[in-house]
Amino acid sequence: MTNGWGGRIVENFMDKLAEKIGTRDIIKANAQAEAMEAERTKQEAEQFKAQFDELKASEAEHKKAIDGALESLENLTKRMDDSETKVHDVGVQVYRNVQAIVEKGQDKELEEFETLKKKLEKSEEAVKELTNKLESIQVGVETKNSAVTPLLVITMLIAAADLVINILKILGIM
Repeated sequence: MTNGWGGRIVENFMDKLAEKIGTRDIIKANAQAEAMEAERTKQEAEQFKAQFDELKASEAEHKKAIDGALESLENLTKRMDDSETKVHDVGVQVYRNVQAIVEKGQDKELEEFETLKKKLEKSEEAVKELTNKLESIQVGVETKNSAVTPLLVITMLIAAADLVINILKILGIM
């Protein structure tokens, strides 16, 4: 019976020993697993932090590039506005210059027209004067002797030549 009772004690002792060893191993294994999980979590956190830092740096670079692009766009817009203003100013200046030239040309042409008109009026007066002289000469020739006819023809030729010369001067040919 001792064998039975002693066997049971040994069995119980062995079961308790196995249970203690198993529990220690399980606790130790759990502790190791938790330590490994904590290490893995720590490494992931470090990776995420590194990626986050890279994203922050990248964001800063992109923000800087966007700010530079916006500044360039503002400068370009300002330059375009300045250019548009200058083009408008030059256009106005050209318009005024052309207008002044046209007015000056009109004034000059008007003066030339007035001068030509005066010359024509003088020529008309000269023609009337010659016509009156010719009529008086004709009357004198008809009433006086016929020897005056050659003198009348010569005078008429001289008057006609003078008239032609005046007309040519008026037209600017001579």
